[in-house]
Amino acid sequence: MSPCPACLAIDTNRGGSPGHALLRITDTQRIKVPRSPAMTVSTFVCQACGTGWTYRDGKNVDAQGWQQAPVPDLQ
Repeated sequence: MSPCPACLAIDTNRGGSPGHALLRITDTQRIKVPRSPAMTVSTFVCQACGTGWTYRDGKNVDAQGWQQAPVPDLQ
């Protein structure tokens, strides 16, 4: 499926940008690599179109914000 209009409107790769109401969280992990700042990585799936998203958040972290991600096949 292709992304719905709400998914297409998400501002990617910018920390603090909002998602949309039909995104449902599927997982959250706090990741700390030695000598690097900690970051929180949350994964979401759009209930309207099935598009997968990853949101990265943390201080001084590269690639913060929303990024489109593959949705795992659970079958």
